[in-house]
Amino acid sequence: MMKSIHQIMQLIGRLDAHVADDFEGQDLDFKQWSNKTEDNVRKMVEYAICMANGGGGSVVFGVADRVKGHAKNILGVPDDLDVESFYNRIYQETVPPLSAEFDLVELDYGTGKLLIMSVEGKGGPYSFLDGKSVVRKGKECLTIEDKS
Repeated sequence: MMKSIHQIMQLIGRLDAHVADDFEGQDLDFKQWSNKTEDNVRKMVEYAICMANGGGGSVVFGVADRVKGHAKNILGVPDDLDVESFYNRIYQETVPPLSAEFDLVELDYGTGKLLIMSVEGKGGPYSFLDGKSVVRKGKECLTIEDKS
């Protein structure tokens, strides 16, 4: 069962005393935002496929996963994100086309803004346009070996 945004926000609130890695699992991952938009988009496509194939889940962008304390781990995402373009890229670069849901959340601590991407775990299996695929196993995205 996927965590709700409310449940994810409760975990984010606990990051002052925990590292994000403590809360990662089958349906939740935390990723730092890269300065290179293309790196973030590639990560989104990969994790959308990975989470959908693993039963559904969410990825919180803007969090460093191995440090404690909101000042250190809530690094945030830029203000001027084109969320629609992220949605479109995931939809266009997955087979069958995968719809991701995005939530921008404002926080009173750290740098103040995180992006949560969620995907349902039905309708797959999903792959990249080149036929390669990944699946969530525990805290990892593993390559699915081609069976052909």
